[in-house]
Amino acid sequence: MSSLGAIVRGNLRNNAVHFALASVGVIVGIAAFAFFLALGAGVREVVLGKIFPLDQLEVIAKSMTLDVGPVSLGLASDVLDEKAAEQLRGVAGVRGVYPKMKLTAPAIGLGGKQIIGNDIRTELIIDGVDPALVQGDFSGSDQFREVPDPLATTPTACTNDAACPKDMYCGKPYKGGPGKVCRDYVPVIASPHLLEIYNGSLRRAYNLPRLNPDFLIGVTLDMQVGASMVQAAEKDELLYEKLKLVGFSDKAVPLGVTLPLSQVARYNVHFGAPEAATRYHSIIVKIESKDQVAAVAKAIEELGFEVTDGGAEQAGFLISVFVLVFSLLSTIIVGIAAVNIMHVFFMLVYERQREIGIMRAVGARRSDIQRIILGEAACVGLLAGAIGVGLAYATSRVFDYISAQHLPDFPYKPETYFAFSVDLVALALGFAAGFCVLGAWLPARRAARMDPAAVLTGR
Repeated sequence: MSSLGAIVRGNLRNNAVHFALASVGVIVGIAAFAFFLALGAGVREVVLGKIFPLDQLEVIAKSMTLDVGPVSLGLASDVLDEKAAEQLRGVAGVRGVYPKMKLTAPAIGLGGKQIIGNDIRTELIIDGVDPALVQGDFSGSDQFREVPDPLATTPTACTNDAACPKDMYCGKPYKGGPGKVCRDYVPVIASPHLLEIYNGSLRRAYNLPRLNPDFLIGVTLDMQVGASMVQAAEKDELLYEKLKLVGFSDKAVPLGVTLPLSQVARYNVHFGAPEAATRYHSIIVKIESKDQVAAVAKAIEELGFEVTDGGAEQAGFLISVFVLVFSLLSTIIVGIAAVNIMHVFFMLVYERQREIGIMRAVGARRSDIQRIILGEAACVGLLAGAIGVGLAYATSRVFDYISAQHLPDFPYKPETYFAFSVDLVALALGFAAGFCVLGAWLPARRAARMDPAAVLTGR
């Protein structure tokens, strides 16, 4: 075996120019193959890992609507309850059920001066989630927790923040009134999507600074629940809170802020009825394995619920088609290169027929001749594949650099669009070696069938 390896190495050195020219097509094809596979994997990781997480489903009540002019009238309840949550917990493949609740009262937020130099007054979109849903999603996720009911304790009067315990502030009483008392901050999380929209569009329109998410943690915002810029929506009584940003999570509402579920329930009960504490507007279902998503979704629909499709299925399909089309084009390029490899090896076999005849005459078997030719092809394929993968990686880095420097920010803009995994590299190398061996198969068989006597005598 070692002698065969030495012969292969020697032949590769002696015919380096022929093999180099023959492998150009393989290098180009493998570079394209690896580039588009890595691009597809990278985009899929962003789209189906961050924008549309595939390990969870959002379940809503199945409802019917009737369109009357510009108004769509609901003909059934659009809320879920604890009974629905219990049913979902019993579905095979479900490892967690987390209710979500929207704030059913208006709210206004005021803040931003500490960051951009001016306070911004805005209508707030708020929902609430179970803190367990986001535990471990970001550093400091343990701070996203339930806040004690301000009406269940006697507040302590204060004049400034220094007079209050750590992690509390001196502000208006919960229901307003004279004086100031020590209050708990209400922890909130925001979606990276919201930050991307600000950095990509809003800051340009209003000539505001770009924000660094790491330095936004701990920023506070005054909130008035019951207040609204729409006069008809404003409530007679207002609740006063101060929100503190504790992190960013893709499980937060995309346009708005997300509070602990119990906090939103408290507001909804205050401005509604006690039943509002268990009226959920959707439920997040965590799946044990991504392979079980389809089965779990079907089981949920059979229970009479509806699974919202945020576009993950269509996005995944389009990405798969994109990768398939360009992979087929790359395969065609490598296939054409394999034909070129075959021609080169036919030529080399013809030029080396006397050498092959001598090897057969001194005892080399037909299988030995085949192994030599196919070994040379495999080495050419592996080397060309490695160069092709390296070229694809270098091209991807250039692409990422151009994107970072010249493309405007957009939601979920990644640092890299590519994912070069060990499996992808192994697949590309195997693909290259396989096609080269396939191209050299017929020349190898022809070389092995040569009659040494006829070759040496020139007959």
